[in-house]
Amino acid sequence: MNIRNADVARRKGPLDDAPWPDKLTARVVAPGDTPRLHGYDVEGDLARHYSFVETVLLSLTGELPSPPQARAFEIALQFLSPATVNEAPTHAAVIVRICNVLTSAILGTAAIGLGEEARASLVQHEGWLRCLDAGATAAAAEWAPQSQAERASVERLRDALLGAGVVVPILNGNIGRTPAILATLRFAGLQRAEQMEVAFVLARLPATLAEALATPSHSYRDYPVDLPAVRYTEES
Repeated sequence: MNIRNADVARRKGPLDDAPWPDKLTARVVAPGDTPRLHGYDVEGDLARHYSFVETVLLSLTGELPSPPQARAFEIALQFLSPATVNEAPTHAAVIVRICNVLTSAILGTAAIGLGEEARASLVQHEGWLRCLDAGATAAAAEWAPQSQAERASVERLRDALLGAGVVVPILNGNIGRTPAILATLRFAGLQRAEQMEVAFVLARLPATLAEALATPSHSYRDYPVDLPAVRYTEES
């Protein structure tokens, strides 16, 4: 069947059935000579009177945090920050660096890897987030620490918070490291899993990139290409 051009021009798809806006909507940052973040003057107010951590929380939540919330957020980020080379996001960024590609490619690889890592961790802890939503005051056995090292890390987190004058009551119970950090982020004002994913990436991105950039480019001979050893077997 032949279809004339005029017939094609008159046909509309499902996206053509409703009117569409002709402008982008700024919901967080108001552009201009004096940009504003959720209504706050970035250069004249935030940069002069607030820390970067407070600005990050403002970006994510739409509200400036209280001093205890800001300090809790900062401590949680510091506990999240180590991203070692044996973890997939850092390892991938190091390999990209060895390949001597643009820094932007290293940045993109690291961010994507960290984003996927954060998403997987939040999915794994969906049940714990529901407990926090329900106002849990203690952690069930499934969220308990799995080792003495994990228990010690939670003690250090609690001590660091207490040293800053911050009390997150649920950390006094038998709670694992990641659940404790998530509870701290919730105390800091992050209510949604997607906000916490962003916090995970922001915390771990500097160390991931630093590890990659500390690796010499073109250092193929320094990379353990046979680690771990791979053995191929025929399926029977």
